[in-house]
Amino acid sequence: MSYTEFQGEVKGAQVGNNNIIYNYFYYKEESKPTSVDVADENLPCPYRGLFHFGPNDADIFFGREIFIEELYSATKTQNFIPVLGASGSGKSSVVLAGLVPKLQTAGHWQFTHFRPGADPFHALAVALVPLYTPNLDATDQIAQARKLAGYLQDGSMLISDVFAKIRQNNPNERVLLIADQFEEIYTLCNNQETRHKFLDCLLASLETSTSLSASATVWVTTMRADFLGNALSYRPFADVLQNADLKLGPMNREELTQVIEKPAQKLGVTFASGLVERILEDVENQPGNLPLLEFALTELWNKRTGKQLTHNIYEEIGQVEGALARHADEKYGNLTEEEKEQVRRIFIQLVRPGEGTEDTRRVAMKAELGEQSWDLVKQLADARLVVTSRNATSQETVEVVHEALIRNWGELREWMNKDRVFRAWQERLRSAKGQWEATQRDSGSLLRGAALAEAEEKLKERPGDLIDEKEFIEESIQENNRLKQVEAARRKREIRTAWGIAAGSLVAVVISSGLGLTAWNQKNQSELNQAESLGRYSLSLFNESKELEAFIQAIKAGKILQSQHKTNPEVLNALQTVRFQGRGRNRLEGHREGVWSVSFSPDSKTLASGSEDNTIKLWNLETGKEIRTLKGHSNFVLSVSFSPDGKTLASGSEDNTIKLWNLETGKEIRTLNGHSNSVYSVSFSPDGKTLASGSYDDTIKLWNPETGNQIRTLNGHSNSVLSVSFSPDGKTLASGSADNTIKLWNLETGNQIRTLHGHSQGVISVSFSPDGKTLASGSYDNTIKLWNLKTGNQIRTLQGHSNYVYSVSFSPDGETLASGSADKTIKLWNLETGNQIRNLQGHSNSVYSVSFSPDGKILASGSADNTIKLWNLPELESKLELDSLIQDNCDFVRGYLQNNPNVSESDRHLCDGIGSK
Repeated sequence: MSYTEFQGEVKGAQVGNNNIIYNYFYYKEESKPTSVDVADENLPCPYRGLFHFGPNDADIFFGREIFIEELYSATKTQNFIPVLGASGSGKSSVVLAGLVPKLQTAGHWQFTHFRPGADPFHALAVALVPLYTPNLDATDQIAQARKLAGYLQDGSMLISDVFAKIRQNNPNERVLLIADQFEEIYTLCNNQETRHKFLDCLLASLETSTSLSASATVWVTTMRADFLGNALSYRPFADVLQNADLKLGPMNREELTQVIEKPAQKLGVTFASGLVERILEDVENQPGNLPLLEFALTELWNKRTGKQLTHNIYEEIGQVEGALARHADEKYGNLTEEEKEQVRRIFIQLVRPGEGTEDTRRVAMKAELGEQSWDLVKQLADARLVVTSRNATSQETVEVVHEALIRNWGELREWMNKDRVFRAWQERLRSAKGQWEATQRDSGSLLRGAALAEAEEKLKERPGDLIDEKEFIEESIQENNRLKQVEAARRKREIRTAWGIAAGSLVAVVISSGLGLTAWNQKNQSELNQAESLGRYSLSLFNESKELEAFIQAIKAGKILQSQHKTNPEVLNALQTVRFQGRGRNRLEGHREGVWSVSFSPDSKTLASGSEDNTIKLWNLETGKEIRTLKGHSNFVLSVSFSPDGKTLASGSEDNTIKLWNLETGKEIRTLNGHSNSVYSVSFSPDGKTLASGSYDDTIKLWNPETGNQIRTLNGHSNSVLSVSFSPDGKTLASGSADNTIKLWNLETGNQIRTLHGHSQGVISVSFSPDGKTLASGSYDNTIKLWNLKTGNQIRTLQGHSNYVYSVSFSPDGETLASGSADKTIKLWNLETGNQIRNLQGHSNSVYSVSFSPDGKILASGSADNTIKLWNLPELESKLELDSLIQDNCDFVRGYLQNNPNVSESDRHLCDGIGSK
């Protein structure tokens, strides 16, 4: 039998004889063997399943002695020690069961522990209160924690003052403050302002002198390495992280052997001959392998006979890889069909869909899941699949027991693949709901327009999944109805007023004739003033990267001058600036979710876009009009690629398939099945005879698009293949992977040519230069690298983006590289010098894809803001005459004005009768 333990609002665990680690959540598993000799029945299990090792487990925690010494040494020289490692590498265990007991043995230390959660200030305050005001009872400590959190957040109390008081309370001891699972400030804290304030609060506590004072507080944070990009995106935090972090790599064979053998040896239990080696072979090369290993060893222990662990039992539990999934399948299989549906709903709420990272676990409140689900939640907790607890406001919560379950349980992966779009939308809805609540339910924060319509539809479709969001959606509907009523009443009043004006107009005509000349002069001056104001407004919009909106205001200003045969330097400046300094040409809107991929047809007349809304759209580039929408995928469309003859389009999707489409008819030609996970990238060879696909299943597949048959599978990457690209001569394929490498493949033989190492995080995009001599790569490490393909050496690294580089693309002349990033910008680079030419701004969210048109005149970008932007590239000679400027501006944005659905009706006709097109 197993259970989870919760020890009140402010929690503590004994460390050694005299020390307490405050605010420490420790879910410790107690199990008894199911079938053992009577003499052995009381042997405690020395393995920890999916739970991390805690402070009192030091005697059975093995394999990390070298890293513990490194941590211990760091406490003497650093007051901030970030521990980075993969999910499942044992970060929490090495701090809590390694460093803490070692410091306790050394003496003169106090310990406190927290996880940031959704409200990091409160979590920090709860951790500090027992040291800050130790004489309060439990109830007063709760109240004091809430008060302290408010003071720290609004800046009315400095954290340095809190630490000074703690030092006063404990004059002979230092404090180790453990911020565990620090990635929660990105996965659970949705408010960026709160996040930055919290990081500023943390940074303000750090001593900046070259040597630590004897009483300095030491921060230790544990964080998943795949969130390092998030951390580096905030410059003050990035500066402190430089050279401060300790990276926890995977265990080597000797260390894993200790993890397996030594805990059992302490209790006199042995492994059958060859079993340890067999387990090592199964686990050694898997990243994040420790939770799976510990769980398998726990299952092995629980089913042992006597004092030996055997091969038969190891096979019975499903070995390392299958033990966790087998356990979850067994518990799930015992449920009724109705309970299984409830469990599916529960689990998808416990997973946060990743964007550029793996899915992560999420803490859900009882209110979100509903009272009727909670008995089932308790059953799942008894089955060791989830952990229940209470949050800072005493609400009951639940979370997945470990992220290893998310990665390794097939049922849960399948549920998430099916519901990924809904869950991503729901997280955005929760952010909007949080903003509404933060503004004291201000009606201005309610949903409007298309967002409200979508939420209303989702509530009808899935009321059981939107229990906690129902009130927010219904309040938005009510406010929308109220505004409609107000608008209807206003219109009635206007009609009545219009009749009154008509009755008095005859009198007005008589009076106005006497004042006509004066009024005419005043009207002319007023219009000229308006033109100047519009010119200034245009420049203001341009400086805010709202280029297309700036065009409209500049043209309006120019037409006023034109009608009065006047000139104005402010207006001329606006017309010239937006036309010749700007790049925005059109904005294509129609997708309901983020745009992952854009691709030009070979004749540069058509653009294809693939989106999170599961569709592909084809666009006429001259007019900006949507040609048609291709539907058929059941999940995100992650990649689209035209065949060289422009007749076929290939699309790769999170539904694990590739589809081929006839572009003349818009019909699906065929579906290519074979990948066991999401297809991230598809690309046609230059001769159109081969299609390559890269997948989350770590493989690349080559297909004959004519027959739909697989040609071969390329194996070699140890993680997801995120991008594939053919060389111009069609003889080589490049692949970029989440394993941080790029591989070059000989397509004739299928053999690897070489592996390119250099990126410190996953490679998201690869692209060949037109002459085939250079390869560009974009990475989660925020950099772009250029590679000499003949030697395999790096040419240079392009730095400038402050977040992931999702896409890289060469211009047809090979002189320029474009890059799209999660920092919402597109950068253009001079490849000869490596210098940045231009920074294109205008997207309001991550730029997932950039692509040059084959004629080199347009750059297209697809973004998480649901839009595609078209950017003009050639430099044009400036025309100074007003008429020419208005005509040129109108010709430039005519497609945008006529076809973009968000342009007002009056603006749509702004350029009618002007220009040559």
